[in-house]
Amino acid sequence: MSLAQRFVQIWFGVLLALAAAPAGAALPPDSAARSEAGWGYHPPPEERAVSSQGFCSLDLPYTEPPFLADQTTGIACPGYATQSPLCTGPFCPASGVCPGTRALHEDLNACQGAACCLPGSVDPDGVVNVLPYLARPAEWPFSAEAAVDRSTNVDDSPGIATAIECAASLSASRRTVAFAAGRYVLRTPLRPHHDALTLEGPELSPEASPGDPRTATLVAIPCNPEQYPGAIQVTRVVKPDGTVISAVRGLWIRNLQIAATEGPRRTANSGIQLNTCSDCKVENVIMRYSPLVPQLPSCKPSNLEGIGFTWGSGGVIRNVLVDGFSKSGIYLSSVAGYHDTPPILVENCEIRNITGPIGASGIKIVTANVTVRSCHVHHNMIHPGDGSTTVAGGHGLWISTQISPGPGIPSPAPYNVVVKDSYFHHNGGSGVVLASPIENERPKGILIKRVKFAYNGGHGVHVQAGAGVEFSDVWSWGNALYGVLLSSRTTLPATSVRVEDVTLENLLVFDNALRFASGSFPGIRIEASDVTIRGGTVARCEPWRGTQSRSIQQQCWLSGPAGAQVLFPPEENVISDVSTYGTSAPEVLACPY
Repeated sequence: MSLAQRFVQIWFGVLLALAAAPAGAALPPDSAARSEAGWGYHPPPEERAVSSQGFCSLDLPYTEPPFLADQTTGIACPGYATQSPLCTGPFCPASGVCPGTRALHEDLNACQGAACCLPGSVDPDGVVNVLPYLARPAEWPFSAEAAVDRSTNVDDSPGIATAIECAASLSASRRTVAFAAGRYVLRTPLRPHHDALTLEGPELSPEASPGDPRTATLVAIPCNPEQYPGAIQVTRVVKPDGTVISAVRGLWIRNLQIAATEGPRRTANSGIQLNTCSDCKVENVIMRYSPLVPQLPSCKPSNLEGIGFTWGSGGVIRNVLVDGFSKSGIYLSSVAGYHDTPPILVENCEIRNITGPIGASGIKIVTANVTVRSCHVHHNMIHPGDGSTTVAGGHGLWISTQISPGPGIPSPAPYNVVVKDSYFHHNGGSGVVLASPIENERPKGILIKRVKFAYNGGHGVHVQAGAGVEFSDVWSWGNALYGVLLSSRTTLPATSVRVEDVTLENLLVFDNALRFASGSFPGIRIEASDVTIRGGTVARCEPWRGTQSRSIQQQCWLSGPAGAQVLFPPEENVISDVSTYGTSAPEVLACPY
């Protein structure tokens, strides 16, 4: 065995050890998936030295199952899955709900501009210290003590809002609001609607434990989760006369832990929600869903996401851990032609344990001009609130169009999306899905390069709709269904545009179809036209390793609504230089219809 192959074996053994973590379990701080860089996923360069059979020469047993269920699958949510609780504490008005959209602390401050600054709170560099602005009762002095979460007379939101107003009045090119190490209680989210503003805590390591006393933790305990969930929210500002102020520019959120304790069940929102925020940055942030009372995944707030960049927001999400939220860990959505679609970079992120009753996924992209790289996305799964034992999905990466959000607004569609050097594993659905519920819209211009998809409960790669799509140097192994499925089947009108101009280059697809107890299944199934496959290997290492005993199959398919289906054959597909190991040669099946 060559030295290069031995390096690959060591790396692969690390992946197997990682994959063997119990379903839904959080990885230990010293997880081997993290490199010396700390955040995200960084495979060693030796991995590409694998030979056509080197992946089968592993020192460790290859017995890992796909992620199909966990101990909470099939347990129904008792009671309140459709509506968030109303505000009943001392921070609530008599009406039982939070104040209206514009009547939050930022609008109710008695001070304006520099008059908000307290003596001694601003250092010579223009950094505003939050602590003097907190109005804590004597029995709850500021500290890192988590018991403050259950207090009935602490709300740090108004004081922090005043500190933000103070910072905004300063003349420095960048203004900073500094959070000392400790725990801050937010009954309504912060709304930093100011340009060139930084919200920053002490330096944060990805290994920091929840509430680490050396870190600054923002605890969102919303007075009404349906109306004002989350910790930080930015949206376009509307003056009383209806004038819309332009986007916030250059907001940085750095070195903070965020604990969300509740969220919406009707209208989607995020722990950090940035709408119309350009050149903005979320960096070195740990976000966890931490309910005050333990909840089953099926009982989590169905519409709470981790980080949302929407309504034309752009910038960077870097060095972020999102853990335990219920919908998408990272959600990127803007409508080209209606919003701006500035570039978004998602880098060095880990998204895990996104487990809720609907739509759970690691990263969801519904916009243009996105790059995702060096990310680690795993153990995300939908838990239906009806007690169903059927795993309903939970994709690692979901790239999809969406139905128009309103009259006169186009349907948002992703294009110019690049995903590189990342690892998606142990998700309840597929590793990556490209999809569209719109008849004549689909993801376009998608490049997925040097990405791994392993042990997912669906397919490794599933393209339901897409054009101009390229998969290069992708590995797909140990998935419950096919390693790669390209399928134009749809119940939309048969004329609907689905899958075409897809290229698979130098893929390694092996030991998939683990869900099936018997049968003979391909690693790559094609129910589409205009597909090119160049190079790569489709393999089965041992007879007991899954039921992927065939390499590539093409077949015809039916599309259209019931009663109006049309039969389509695969056309203009080209397959060249594909090696097979333990699998049959590529084949075109006779049409079964």
